[in-house]
Amino acid sequence: MKDVVSHLLHYLDKQASIIKVLIDKEGVIIHANAFTEKLAGKSLQAMPVQSLFTEFNANLKADRFLSEELNYTMLNVNTHSTIPETFYFTSFKVPEGMLLIGEADNAETEELRQNMISLNNELNNMARDLQKKNIQLEQLNQLKNQFLGIAAHDLRNPIASIIMFSEFLLESEDHTISDELRKMIEAINKSSEFMLKLLEDLLDVVKIESGKLQLNIETTDIENLLRNNIGVNALLAGKKEIKLVLNVPETLPAPAIDPIKIEQVLNNLISNAIKFSHKQAKVTISAVTTGDYILISVQDQGQGIPKNELDKVFTPFSQISVESTAGEKSTGLGLSIVKRIIAGHLGRIWVESDPDGKSGARGTTFYFTLPINRKTT
Repeated sequence: MKDVVSHLLHYLDKQASIIKVLIDKEGVIIHANAFTEKLAGKSLQAMPVQSLFTEFNANLKADRFLSEELNYTMLNVNTHSTIPETFYFTSFKVPEGMLLIGEADNAETEELRQNMISLNNELNNMARDLQKKNIQLEQLNQLKNQFLGIAAHDLRNPIASIIMFSEFLLESEDHTISDELRKMIEAINKSSEFMLKLLEDLLDVVKIESGKLQLNIETTDIENLLRNNIGVNALLAGKKEIKLVLNVPETLPAPAIDPIKIEQVLNNLISNAIKFSHKQAKVTISAVTTGDYILISVQDQGQGIPKNELDKVFTPFSQISVESTAGEKSTGLGLSIVKRIIAGHLGRIWVESDPDGKSGARGTTFYFTLPINRKTT
């Protein structure tokens, strides 16, 4: 019998998942089993019994444990994780003082377990539904891209023909074309050019979203690329008497890039700078080496972009409150395409703006980086 009692006490002290605490007649802990000290995260020897419980049970006095026996009384226990746990305590008088036994409510634990299983099943069902919806959305997105691609491709040729015929009429010396009719032809020509630009941008978006952004990487003289691109945009700038300035204070390394795509980036940024600048302003295109990257910026002296609208500029079809200075139209897709192109080059693009001129220079600056040591393929 003594062996059975000895084994039982050893089990309660070393293995059982219950609280077993022996306190003396002063309310000081004489002994706590392994489970209790693991729960507390420290040795409880010689500590007052109140320290075992949370402040919620602060009204418990040691003399209560010693004067009256507890019968399945719910108490909150401090734990090493700082999250209290609830146990139901029963006490027994012993020669040393009082023995406290605390156990979890098995029915409550089982209910919590069942609730967790139920919630986990619901979460799994929701995850499956979400995965199914994501697949459906991806399929719809692919269909949308196919439709846009077909529509844009099929519309491009007839619109290009309208542009060509309208230009032919505008260049004609036929005096039977009245001034009023000529203005109508000019309007047709401008609208058609805008439509063609929109279609080209839509085709670019479709290619990018379909994962078909193809980059023909080659080592490129970036300063020469910038200089040629400024020459291309000089005619557009000249119409508004805007001066394009190239600022390259140092010899630049030759990065591995897709020169055609980077020209597309520059065309968009420079044409935007011209579009939102007033007559006789200046647009500065700069390039410097910074670490492993070439940093290129396009700075205008325009109206600037309000701070709360800066996040919108790279979002497709987003509209900001700033208007072009000569009624130029925008497709709302250019900067989103630019961002994808720069990301494809493993670079970064961002914008800074000061619409109030508080920094001393009113206007907007777009920055983008290109890695210098990207390998050609």
